[in-house]
Amino acid sequence: MAQVSRKPGGDITRQEIQAYLQGVAEEINARLSPLDVAASQELLAGFVSSLFLSTAQKAQGETRRQRQAEGIAAAKARGTRFGRSRNPLPENFEQCREAWQSGEMTLSQAASACGMVRTSFQRAVARMEQAEQSA
Repeated sequence: MAQVSRKPGGDITRQEIQAYLQGVAEEINARLSPLDVAASQELLAGFVSSLFLSTAQKAQGETRRQRQAEGIAAAKARGTRFGRSRNPLPENFEQCREAWQSGEMTLSQAASACGMVRTSFQRAVARMEQAEQSA
């Protein structure tokens, strides 16, 4: 059976695909020739049905992905936030942040005092500083 090979950096041409499919059709015909006509027709009908359904499913999947991407883009344009919402900051966060920034507490001490891990504490500090700068 002929194989379609992609050219480096290029797409498969329509003529290459057509030649490949012609080779596949000839191979199928050669394999079906020993069978009786009814069995050949049944096998071909099943093959064509499978081919048609596969093509339809692929088209539906592409359409679904495109619509999903459009919906996500529209939601983002409306300002919708995706993902899990953030936990509220503890009441003593501002005092711990100021103590850490002034050097009275280490990062680990400030985070522990707030009941947070260090990375969450650092992210919260960064978000607050960014909010203060943009305000």
